[in-house]
Amino acid sequence: MADDPDFFFAGIAAATFAFVTVNLFSQAMASLDFLKAFGWEAIRHGALRQVVELAVWGALSLACWLSFKACEHVLEDRYLEWARRSRTSRRDTDR
Repeated sequence: MADDPDFFFAGIAAATFAFVTVNLFSQAMASLDFLKAFGWEAIRHGALRQVVELAVWGALSLACWLSFKACEHVLEDRYLEWARRSRTSRRDTDR
């Protein structure tokens, strides 16, 4: 199972999602504090650029989560198909 590319990609997507989400949260809190402290002056010094960066991090986080969920769905379908076949073959051998 570990050599399955879907399993590997799901792990990479989950790890990236975790990193990006923590990074997004810490940057958003720092940006909010900066805007609260300096107001209009903060906007003049690049706070709007930082908001765009936060949007990009958010989009990357969403893409990683969606990738993980897609892989999870594929793996779950494969497992359920395997379980159904296994159950059917056991019934056939029990007869």
